[in-house]
Amino acid sequence: MELIQNILVTALLGIWACLSIGFFVWLVQGISNDHKREKREKEQASRDLEYHEKRMKELK
Repeated sequence: MELIQNILVTALLGIWACLSIGFFVWLVQGISNDHKREKREKEQASRDLEYHEKRMKELK
């Protein structure tokens, strides 16, 4: 009986550790992707503004 309990506890701890590591990796990737997306959006807004200003000068 004690052997079965040890096996189950070990298995549950292993599963919990895998899930925790997976959650941590998912969290880090999400933060990284959010940072990259914000950077791309800022660069896109800058290019759009530059393009708009250039077009307005051409219209004058």
